[in-house]
Amino acid sequence: MSAKKNQKFLISGGPANNLIATLERYVYDNPSCTNEALHFSDLNLREIALQSSVISETTALHKILNELAYIDFYLYLYDDIDWCENIFDFANYAAEMFPWMNIATPIEFTLKDKEIVHAAREKYAKMFLGGITQIVNSAFAYLWMRKQLLHDFNLKLSREISPLLKNVHPELASDGKIHRPSYIPKWLRDALLHRDRGSCHYCGTLVASPLVQNQDFQIDHMVPLALGGTNDPTNFVISCGTCNNQKSAKLQSISDAFHWPNRF
Repeated sequence: MSAKKNQKFLISGGPANNLIATLERYVYDNPSCTNEALHFSDLNLREIALQSSVISETTALHKILNELAYIDFYLYLYDDIDWCENIFDFANYAAEMFPWMNIATPIEFTLKDKEIVHAAREKYAKMFLGGITQIVNSAFAYLWMRKQLLHDFNLKLSREISPLLKNVHPELASDGKIHRPSYIPKWLRDALLHRDRGSCHYCGTLVASPLVQNQDFQIDHMVPLALGGTNDPTNFVISCGTCNNQKSAKLQSISDAFHWPNRF
């Protein structure tokens, strides 16, 4: 089997920005309403956390984003159209959403014919659901750069792992701890190298160059395995040897920062 390679994905805004806001409310336990609180509680985070014992390109964050996008964009606004005063409100919604998915809007949604729009809703439901992947990928692309939020998301995952007992969950390495991965795949090493620009997440020391192939550098779990951390790709950062040894099995949160001249 050939090794996986990183591919280029187009990034869109619009609904992806709304999805990011929903994800933030989920991570920080700040639902916007009672219904959203119920949906948040229905997400099976424990199962997703356990699945993250194995490194996968479909991260825990992808899975949560997909669940939230399905609820917000499909379940409430496409599958259930009780919110519409008339079917053309729905048609306008669909016509606006498809371009954000990099899909040409089907012409039926632009026609002022109720029967045609109703038929189009059924006809293009699977296409719409497939297009949600583009919105999820775009949201993930933004969030991948926000390591403070990724740290806090993984802290939320760790709270699902920490109380688990090995005699109930034999896939664990020990109580509240998953196995350390035997290796980090190249696609993930490359993604971390380019995101972190070869610099240690904790002190900023340059430990590798994104322009050089096959370098040896240390990779650290932001939320340590000893504290319930997972092997989800969103939990990994580049680290220098000194910081990695000093941090050991402790939490160390680094706030996201933006460098720009002082405008005042």
